[in-house]
Amino acid sequence: MSRYDFDIVVIGAGHAGIEAALAAARLGAKTALLTMNIDMVGAMSCNPAIGGVAKGQIVREIDALGGEMGRVIDETGLQFRMLNRSKGAAMWSPRAQADKKAYQFAMKLRVEDQENLTLVQEMVEELMVDGLRSIDQPSTINHQPQITGVKVRGGAEYRARAVVVTTGTFLQAVMHTGEAKSAGGRAGEGTTGTLSDSFRVLGFELERFKTGTPARINGRTIDYSVIDEQPGDAEPQAFSYMTNRIEQEQLPCWLTETNEPVHDIIRNNLHRAPMYSGQIDSTGPRYCPSIEDKVVRFADKSSHQIFLEPEGWNTREVYCNGISTSLPRDVQDEIIRKIRGLERAEIMRYGYAVEYDFAPPTQLKPTLETQRVEGLYFAGQINGTTGYEEAAGQGLLAGINAALKLRSDESLVLDRSQGYLGVMIDDLVTKGVTEPYRMFTSRAEYRLLLRQDNADRRLTPVGRRVGLVSHERWQRLEQHESDIECAFEVLRRVRHQGNTLEEWLRRPDIGWSHLCKLSSEVSALNIANLAKQQVETETKYSGYIRRQASDIARQAKVENVRIPETFDFHAVIHLRREAKDKLSMVRPQNLGQAGRVSGITPADLAVLMLYLREPDRMSKSSQSV
Repeated sequence: MSRYDFDIVVIGAGHAGIEAALAAARLGAKTALLTMNIDMVGAMSCNPAIGGVAKGQIVREIDALGGEMGRVIDETGLQFRMLNRSKGAAMWSPRAQADKKAYQFAMKLRVEDQENLTLVQEMVEELMVDGLRSIDQPSTINHQPQITGVKVRGGAEYRARAVVVTTGTFLQAVMHTGEAKSAGGRAGEGTTGTLSDSFRVLGFELERFKTGTPARINGRTIDYSVIDEQPGDAEPQAFSYMTNRIEQEQLPCWLTETNEPVHDIIRNNLHRAPMYSGQIDSTGPRYCPSIEDKVVRFADKSSHQIFLEPEGWNTREVYCNGISTSLPRDVQDEIIRKIRGLERAEIMRYGYAVEYDFAPPTQLKPTLETQRVEGLYFAGQINGTTGYEEAAGQGLLAGINAALKLRSDESLVLDRSQGYLGVMIDDLVTKGVTEPYRMFTSRAEYRLLLRQDNADRRLTPVGRRVGLVSHERWQRLEQHESDIECAFEVLRRVRHQGNTLEEWLRRPDIGWSHLCKLSSEVSALNIANLAKQQVETETKYSGYIRRQASDIARQAKVENVRIPETFDFHAVIHLRREAKDKLSMVRPQNLGQAGRVSGITPADLAVLMLYLREPDRMSKSSQSV
């Protein structure tokens, strides 16, 4: 039997696995990245794009912490757009279409070039654990099984003190196109079925979710003369704070829509759609519905937009964003040819749905380490999320925390006020999921502070403290902070018609360009555009920002009431039975997190706070009852 020794093993080389493996290796851990198909490292399984509303903020945060996604999309993007420019700055979100193969190859090269990181094609079949009790004997803080590695097909063992699982949609995966079914988590690939059995043996709860993807068509067969062009930004903005400028050519996207004849075809074939025939009974993403769902749920709408997105510079393949489907192939043929501009279109890949296992994330600690097995971490779609960006963010934090744990350093748990990543992880481990989780700006209560433009100021110091931020990146942040400080010094000192320039800038009709006309000192300032943008935004929203900062300070008083790791919620006599059970399952780390657990009432929190502060008094009270 072959045996290989590592500090950390990462299972899966998608967006989560790559960030986890790179982070762990860069923090000094000897890391193995195992994938069942080495040719698909970093593959974009669904849409060829990075970013979007709230997702763009996540990519900026990944970059600020020292992750890789932002830099690679800057290199390989073929169209860049800042979404929501007509709204407030907190809603601005960068998005880029990618050359999906260029992105994939660039990521694979990053992995291959990384010191301390070994990329191997292996099919993982079993987790190796020491100290395992039976499934019906839950692990406790004092007796917790420890991960020791994984077994792969053929019998070889990869020994490690930590394992990060990032299996995406491949656990017990089944693909559906109409009545046809086949095993696999992505077209042309297989499934990791036996790994689900290993999780169940360890006592993990698994459930099923579903996702889908649309047809891809040959761009040569599209009639572009009758559809609407969607160009990128004239001055594209990079994702990474380390990218000086986007230099490559941009390609247009195109816009068309469905129509009533298309909807009629879909309605007439719902009995052949797996989601409606009973073939699939798992839950799919509500905010990225299939075209079947759109036609049924929004029956009053006569059309739905379709964005035709090129998949690369060196291919004619076009992604039909907006018509994800699992209808049979013959129905897909009929639908496509009823759409304006696609009357003669040739389908290159048919759409399909994927059903897969995931592990409800309330089984995790905020570090993404599992509660049941020490040293075992979950990241990405195994946690019930959807999206490349959400997966990459989880992978980065799981890889960081696995490496920090091995060197006995303090773990990294981001607060909800620090970033969208903090919001996402807290939502997952505290509230769980009832449908595939997707990040939205509305999920972040402090979104005015968590803008896409200031992620470096929020999180690069955190990345620096952990050890992922380079000297060059740190110097850039220091220069950026100096630029902002210099700008505010001028705006607060220089006056025009009795008011400071800062007061002028608070007016809705006054921007930086106006200040340059009012003052030669402002026009002479040699600072970067990003610094000007942040100064303008923070000035205009200063009142709201102060209010949110006050809210954060007030909430911190509750968040700082720590709950001991060994705390026995069932010993709190005055807590309701439901509260005891839910808090014991989630195991919140502080009172603030406890309050966000589904079903926990203010009365429960009051009892818990009193018990934490005066346990002796509560114990005596319970004895006298």
